[in-house]
Amino acid sequence: MIELWSVLIASGVLSVAFILLSIFTWLNARGQIHGPGSWLLGFMFLALGIVLVALRGRISDFSSIFIANVLILLGVMLKALGFLRFLNAGSKRIRAFLVFILSAAALLLLIFLEIAPSLQARMIVTSGADVIFGLITAYYLFCKAPEELRSYARVAAIFFAIYAAIYLYRILNALRWTAGESWLRSGDATEAVIMLAVTTLLAAIAVTEMQLLHGRLRADLKHAAEDMAKANRELMEEVRRRTMAETQLLAVNRELSSTQKEIMVTLSEVVEFRSKETARHVARVGEYVRVLCAARNIPAEETQLIADAAPMHDIGKISVSDDILNKPAGLSDAEMTIMREHTLVGFNLLNKSDRPLIKMAALIALEHHEYWNGSGYPYGKAGQSISFAGRVVCLCDVFDALSSYRPYKEAWELARILDYLREERGRMFDPELVDALFLRLDEFLAIAKNLKDED
Repeated sequence: MIELWSVLIASGVLSVAFILLSIFTWLNARGQIHGPGSWLLGFMFLALGIVLVALRGRISDFSSIFIANVLILLGVMLKALGFLRFLNAGSKRIRAFLVFILSAAALLLLIFLEIAPSLQARMIVTSGADVIFGLITAYYLFCKAPEELRSYARVAAIFFAIYAAIYLYRILNALRWTAGESWLRSGDATEAVIMLAVTTLLAAIAVTEMQLLHGRLRADLKHAAEDMAKANRELMEEVRRRTMAETQLLAVNRELSSTQKEIMVTLSEVVEFRSKETARHVARVGEYVRVLCAARNIPAEETQLIADAAPMHDIGKISVSDDILNKPAGLSDAEMTIMREHTLVGFNLLNKSDRPLIKMAALIALEHHEYWNGSGYPYGKAGQSISFAGRVVCLCDVFDALSSYRPYKEAWELARILDYLREERGRMFDPELVDALFLRLDEFLAIAKNLKDED
């Protein structure tokens, strides 16, 4: 005869070994693979439950029967959940069903221990839960394992199927149970054999878990290597494709930038033509701007942007009638109001674009009639609240307008222009920009000569 206490003690010792093996498995999988954590907890609860069973007679029946059996069932359920997570299988309903089976078994155990004591009923309840846990785990291991893990998973599935078969046999044995209310004192060898078989299966399952983990890690490494090789091929192709695309894009951008500038200058020339001003006015303003930006140490990129956008400063005049644009005499108050609206019209026309050049042109169109002392329009901005681009175009535009013929005036002499700039220094114009113009006056005069209006 097999002595049941010896079986329980041996099972407890083996459970400790299972826990150590499961810890090793979990440490190898931590942070990488789901499932081994549940396997480890499952063995811990199983071991604790077996220990409580082994203490039968030394602790209360509630602890050695109810708590012990619930812990053992909880351990088996966690093993099942661990395999479902490991395989990325099983819906929330299946997981909830496993929890329900555990809860129902715990409730029935409590009833058949405290309210209607029955060893036979308790054996049937715990065995039934074990059968369900074993069959569900076996099904998912056998049917849902990926190809690279199938050989290990099917071995584990066989172990769980045997586990379920053992407890199914225990149910049949319980139905014929006549040996009293204490199976430890009954001397029934069947229970001892079942305990030995289950302990052996748990040992086999612990080994299989480690094999499954290593199989998963090997498969992941293989997939990672394949993915990396594929990614490298794709990356090389992408680098080649992007290099070609960037080369083409640079060429297109250069062409687009050149075309964009030509369009802007052409539109500016159209506006100037309507107001009887020469096409070269906008070209001169752009070059004057470039000189003053260099004098003020403005970065090259910003200088280029302002100089290229400057010709669009009067684009809003497209909304002003020819009668007002070309009126030889001074404008009435009503006409002046209409004329001043060209700053807002130009801004609204250009501000819809997200392109830096167009946005800069919109800002210049809005602010090139704002004056340093705040007496300008449309908003009466003053000092540094006016953008540098607005201030510099304001000065360059006025300088060229005074130097050129207009329907309402003749071109001024240089001395008169310089006197006017001195008077308006700090009033209409940024003082530092006026000073810079005087320092670079020779360059201004050279530009005026090279881009002189045609007769």
